[in-house]
Amino acid sequence: MKSMKATLFALSAFLLINSPAFAGIGSDSAYITQAGDNGTVTTSQTANGNPNTITVTQYVGSSNETADVTQDGISDLKATIKQYGTGDNTTVIQRGEHDYVRLDQSGEGGNSADVTQDTASVGVLATITQVGSSNTSEIIQNGLSDKATIYQEGSGNGATVNQGVFSQFEEASITQYGVGNTGEVIQNGFNDSATITQSVGGNWAQITQENGSDNRASISQGGGYNHASIAQNGSSNNATIDQPGNNNSVTIGQNGNDNIAKIDQPGDNNTATIDQHGNSHFLQLTQNGKGSNATVTQH
Repeated sequence: MKSMKATLFALSAFLLINSPAFAGIGSDSAYITQAGDNGTVTTSQTANGNPNTITVTQYVGSSNETADVTQDGISDLKATIKQYGTGDNTTVIQRGEHDYVRLDQSGEGGNSADVTQDTASVGVLATITQVGSSNTSEIIQNGLSDKATIYQEGSGNGATVNQGVFSQFEEASITQYGVGNTGEVIQNGFNDSATITQSVGGNWAQITQENGSDNRASISQGGGYNHASIAQNGSSNNATIDQPGNNNSVTIGQNGNDNIAKIDQPGDNNTATIDQHGNSHFLQLTQNGKGSNATVTQH
């Protein structure tokens, strides 16, 4: 059992830490560089025959940056954090096996990013990149070989990925440009894929994939103030929402297997509600005008 705890405060400072004294049973390492003002780094490593690695860089011109990394458990835990703004905050907790986290907040500042890879997680990967200000991101991984990626450029955006204890080989990606967008992915199945892409501003999107396998869900909202949600319970379902217009709303529910739903709303102020129960249903809906309302139920 080995442990290393360091709390570092820097004012225009450069600090490099490498601790070969702990390399007898495992190999703890921490490389911390702070060249800005009032940076704070807190690391905690507890290894039991593991190579743990922490790399934190809060570079020239940065100020009031905060990074907190906790690593314990069994396996190759790694965390890389880079912050180049003002008042950014990062928290990483790793307790599982083969975990890898890379966080990069490059921009104006005030961004917050949290990654938790809990005790049940094995072989997971998380990547968060935020460019802008006042963006928030959170990735929670508790499953097997899950992957999550978040990229945000703009301000006031929020993104969350939650991969549960029963998730295996899940993939989630959230990309948001603009102001005040919100995206959320919840996965608790096997080999599912979820993608959210939002621009402009004021959009909301949620994808939930539970109790199934091989589901595919994609939401793209290129306009403003759109609302979209996809819920998949079953296997081999496919749902796609594309809303390049404004103030549109789509809800898709798929409960069964091998269902396909494709919704395209290029117009404004349109609403669509899709409910597919059973197997092998197909639906394609396009609403080009304004103020249309469509409700479809397939059993």
